[in-house]
Amino acid sequence: VPDHFNIKDLAYEFFGSLIIGLTFIFKGALIKTVSILDTSNIMLILLVTFVILVAQIYFIGYSRVKNKKSRHFGQFLTKRLFSLYLMSLIVSFGLVYLFGVNILAGSNYEALKVVVVLTMPCAIGAAIPSLLRQY
Repeated sequence: VPDHFNIKDLAYEFFGSLIIGLTFIFKGALIKTVSILDTSNIMLILLVTFVILVAQIYFIGYSRVKNKKSRHFGQFLTKRLFSLYLMSLIVSFGLVYLFGVNILAGSNYEALKVVVVLTMPCAIGAAIPSLLRQY
């Protein structure tokens, strides 16, 4: 049965997101790829990121909840989705500005696109510790 959400989960999310984010931030192709993406691509990346997170939360955590009537999926999902995405966004912003990728991007808009694109692998990385604790 999945544990109730607590502050340790935020720490696990941070380090999972950081480890995966560090592998992507130094890729030269990241800035090249982001430079050709338009707004519709960015919106699609945001949508796919949320879909992946919802699927991870459902299949990794909620599917093991025994009494689904007392722990509704909406309640189970909300705090986990918010924390996973927020933590991955914080890590992405931090990495982009810490390593000067915002300068390489050329403009604030391009830097924001890098953050959104980097948030996708960071969000997946943030969910990995909960997967590992289940097995």
